[in-house]
Amino acid sequence: MKRPRSVATALFAIAISSASFAPNSLRLGVGNLPHNKIPYMLASALSEKHRLVDTSHTNSALEVLVGRSLTRLVGANAAAGGGKKHIAASGSEDSNVYHVVIKIYHTHLGYERTMQSVQDSLSDILPGYSASKRQMLDNSQGSSTNITPSSSSGVDIRIHAILQYPRCYDTLFTSHLYLNSPNFPQKYTSCQEEEEALDETIKLTGSSPLLDKDNAWKRSYRALEELYHHGTLESIGVSNFGPADMESLYDLSTVGPHVYQGTLRTLLLEEELVEGLVKHGVHYQCYDVVSTVLEGKGDAQRAYEMLERIGAKLGNVQRNGVIANENNVGYSGVQVVLGWLVQRGVGVIPGTVNLQHLVENSPDVLASMPRFTPREALDVEMAVLALLRGEDLDDEDTASGIASAVNEARKHTMIMGREYSSLVDGMDEISSHGMSSTADQDGVVATFFNSLKRNIRIFHIHPTTGQQLQISQSIPPGRSGRILVNPSDVLIAYDGHGVAVKKFLVREGEKAAGKVEFSVGEL
Repeated sequence: MKRPRSVATALFAIAISSASFAPNSLRLGVGNLPHNKIPYMLASALSEKHRLVDTSHTNSALEVLVGRSLTRLVGANAAAGGGKKHIAASGSEDSNVYHVVIKIYHTHLGYERTMQSVQDSLSDILPGYSASKRQMLDNSQGSSTNITPSSSSGVDIRIHAILQYPRCYDTLFTSHLYLNSPNFPQKYTSCQEEEEALDETIKLTGSSPLLDKDNAWKRSYRALEELYHHGTLESIGVSNFGPADMESLYDLSTVGPHVYQGTLRTLLLEEELVEGLVKHGVHYQCYDVVSTVLEGKGDAQRAYEMLERIGAKLGNVQRNGVIANENNVGYSGVQVVLGWLVQRGVGVIPGTVNLQHLVENSPDVLASMPRFTPREALDVEMAVLALLRGEDLDDEDTASGIASAVNEARKHTMIMGREYSSLVDGMDEISSHGMSSTADQDGVVATFFNSLKRNIRIFHIHPTTGQQLQISQSIPPGRSGRILVNPSDVLIAYDGHGVAVKKFLVREGEKAAGKVEFSVGEL
């Protein structure tokens, strides 16, 4: 039987599989920026140490702008460095390496169209690049040396490619994103209408992906794999794929996917999908954090205020005797969410036309944010979930700091009547982040899965007075709830009628290699 596992457990276990992404979890998204803003915002972003630009192939002019801007802005630095030669996937980083993520739009699914899409993007982004698909592939046959296309200026730009959608969906054309994006100058009403309007050269390149919606993306991924193996691409991945398509991808892929781009909602609510990403070591990049947080603010004001309070507190935290935020103004709610994700290895792609916001969300600023305590991390996820669901926190939630996340610690999953305990791979900071028995600052997160057919709530029993305090929100059937607990805590689960269901004891076991063993057992 498959072990139930919380999406939060999966979230914090996400391990990066492409070394080129490791030093910088923050990307600048230009896919939806007005074209006249791109050169200015890109110049400002590079000065703020952004080194990865996320773009889109829905409009070739956008990629041309990115390529020209990058070449002009960093060409002098590259020349001063002596024209360093780049070996793809080297695993090393320096400040003069720049990354660009390109997308293969659904109109270019299929092997031939995908190859053409990548070639077009390379020509747009890397001025002077003119190798044909055949030349590129032939040059790398039988050679163990990775050959990477480079700008004629000597700028070290590494290309990452992502399939933007597994197929075309007619619902896209009525979506808010599509209707309001400046990068779709010509609006269509259906997949077929869009296909018919394509340039004839694209149609002649390969068959329409609409003729084989289930398999066109598979041929596209095979093309990306070849380009990756030949050294043209630094990493490959997908975006907006559902669990079924991801399972098919895992079965057929010979490499990767290295990256998955998705929404904040997907990251926190799509348990099956995120569980698969964790299992296969796929790095998650979240592209809608800023808009999601701000759009949810109206319906979940208390949740947003909780984020602001945490930001204000973090702004005054001292690290090595120095206040983290030198301006001493704290961090905004958006910054808190971005920092929370980055600290847990999730890539974020903020896009903005506001220079002040660009500075606020820069790698340096977010890197200076103090590390969240387990309780703060719990509060952040609870607030974000409230923003996503449009269901504000009540006064009890806000006052008690009840939350539903996990920290970098031993994770526990309790199914009513059965117990599981597993240490998430890669969590090597347990001893210094939340594994002591100090209730206010540290703790361990217990995840309770409700397999009953009625809602349950978890209460803590005071060890001296016997008073019971509710420490979880209502957990519906088939859902999980996560709470912060400490050694020797006695917990009791009640259903909606006040009937006690189970009683639990948090036990602290042996300490080994800096890690403390915990278990949550039934009394």
